Amino acid sequence: MTIWTPYADEPLFTAELVIGLEAMSERQREQLTGYLEALASRRCVLHTAVAFNAVYFGYDLDYGGYTGGPVDFDLLPAAPPDAPAPPVGAMISLAAGGEPLFGEVLYAEGAHPALHDDGEVEPWLSGAPRDGAGPDGGPEPRDRLVVDFDAFGQGVITTRERLGRLRRKGRLLDDLGHLLLPARTRTGFAEFLLGPARECLITGPLPLLLGADADDTDLQAGVRGALRTLDAVLSNAPGLRRWGPYAFPREKLAMRFADGDGELGGGDLSAIVSGMTRPASENRRNRPAESVTYTAVGPRLRAFAANQAALGGIAYAVAVCHTNAVLSDVARREADEGGALPSGGHLRLDDARQGGGVWRVSHPAGPHAGLDPLLPLGIGWLESLPPAVYDDLQAVEPAALERLTITDSQIDWTTPLRLRHHTEGTLPLPARLAGELKEGTVRLRLTHEGYNLDPDEADQKVRVEHREGGLSLTGVCWPLEYFPGILLDFWWPRGAPTLNAGSTLLDIPIMLNGELIEHRYDQGIVTRERAPGCVVRGPAGPLELHERILRAVRRAGLLQADGGVVLPERMLARAVFGDPTAHTIVLSAPLAELLTDGVLHRSVASRGKNGALNFPAALEESEIPVLVWQPKVVPVREVTSGQETHELAVRLKGHEVRSFLRRLRPGERASDIARTEYRQVAEHFGFGPELPVGYTIVRAHRRGG
Repeated sequence: MTIWTPYADEPLFTAELVIGLEAMSERQREQLTGYLEALASRRCVLHTAVAFNAVYFGYDLDYGGYTGGPVDFDLLPAAPPDAPAPPVGAMISLAAGGEPLFGEVLYAEGAHPALHDDGEVEPWLSGAPRDGAGPDGGPEPRDRLVVDFDAFGQGVITTRERLGRLRRKGRLLDDLGHLLLPARTRTGFAEFLLGPARECLITGPLPLLLGADADDTDLQAGVRGALRTLDAVLSNAPGLRRWGPYAFPREKLAMRFADGDGELGGGDLSAIVSGMTRPASENRRNRPAESVTYTAVGPRLRAFAANQAALGGIAYAVAVCHTNAVLSDVARREADEGGALPSGGHLRLDDARQGGGVWRVSHPAGPHAGLDPLLPLGIGWLESLPPAVYDDLQAVEPAALERLTITDSQIDWTTPLRLRHHTEGTLPLPARLAGELKEGTVRLRLTHEGYNLDPDEADQKVRVEHREGGLSLTGVCWPLEYFPGILLDFWWPRGAPTLNAGSTLLDIPIMLNGELIEHRYDQGIVTRERAPGCVVRGPAGPLELHERILRAVRRAGLLQADGGVVLPERMLARAVFGDPTAHTIVLSAPLAELLTDGVLHRSVASRGKNGALNFPAALEESEIPVLVWQPKVVPVREVTSGQETHELAVRLKGHEVRSFLRRLRPGERASDIARTEYRQVAEHFGFGPELPVGYTIVRAHRRGG
């Protein structure tokens, strides 16, 4: 397959990319996968945000950089030396003497001054908050950034000689050519694009894709949707291996291992892993037989390399990702069912950010060996804090209501569909039917008001069976349109061989937590079973720590009648990790972000004499600090039935191919019509009204029309 060329071939940044993998054709997925694999081979390590830049701004593999189009150096946000570090994927401007440097951040990690040169890490630093200076204070925490100064073409921005001088003088860059800036609070790439880099974003294809009636909410949804799709493509690409948010070619790791005697080759990696995992009595610094060690990958590699040039620039990020991949294989593949290595110890990732990744080795294996070794728990930081005290609270939840009506000729009832009903193909039936509806095969006819179901799902043969707990339907293939929590109205003409069920439209559709819901539903079930990680079909993808927090609160908290949930804050870590020894402080940074963003808020509940949790707090009962999650319900009066259930898909699917930029041949110029169309969108979003020089607009059209 021919590798994609930006502004010559049809764009990769399409409506289907924004909506998700399920909207993309097989050809689109193959083309995008082939391009990203080639891009990863070219750039060695590929972060999801950098993949976004490549398909959005147009990284030309033949040219070796961004060829122009919407990229305008005057719009790139400045990164002052005293400002917090920008996120990976940021295109930035750096003040460096007479001429600024422009580059793209390819990789970032924590570079706390307390890291030891040999890779050893003080326990308190492993999992510490980003702004944690240490128990006794100390220097300001920093981040290490690998910046590609050739992102806009080799030698276009600066020369190798100038970069070498900056490195030797220690001005701006360190001896490896990396940028060291104050450690930032967690600001994602999407927030950066919609904030400091908004002018760059709106000169790209997304405004053209959305049209002149879009707003910043649509821009945000478009960016996040594209990032999710690109992340899934990178995870599924057969030629790539992932380490956290980074992807790299599998063949590059194989080549490193095959080079057994080379600098940081297979021999060196094996020695590093062996030195980290062997019993403590044989380890460095004469540790006692029972011990716990923490080692940061980045400094350990620097101490091991005889030639620091082998770690200059992006080569450092490549070596860090390769080493972490090898350590992860050892932690998962060489450990027994209890998590212990042949040496008797337990190897686990404790901090994914600091020093390129901090690994914890405990001899003997210890109580954490049964947990996923790649889930960073920040045990070092936890154990430097006072132990937490947990309360066991009884939480009584409101019961779901089930309406049942009986007449001489028919029995009607309403019941919610749950996630387990989808996965098991079942549904419990009212006890009143046990004496009338006989076991055996019945016909199930389903309707979804406002929509047409697939004929095979709308009319099914299923079974009625007696199971533990009563009568149930079995063998049902529930339509995906029946989301967990939807209310289904059933009616059965007494004695008939057919059961009927259907959904009912709401009077006014709503946006519930950012998702369009058009049909009647049970709020409590939606709260529980549409939490992060709850999927109807297929495996759930890995969750980030803030998603795990949200999932724990929504699924373990005390459910309120309006769908809100309340969880004692001191019980959060146990709910997230399933470990009663876990400490909530490990979740302090992502929890703070959720509180700042208003996704969660703090309040006070109380505990009654019977041990039950009461919210709001009752008078004369002991108060308990709690985390509260409240569903966000917004009426959507302009949405009509039958539209797509994804708000952005509603906007995008009406036009299969929107306008996009294409590079002109030498001597050609854009038509007046193209300039006018570009100006209309430009004026709406407030960016420069003229087409970039050398480009035109391919006007909106329907694919194949």
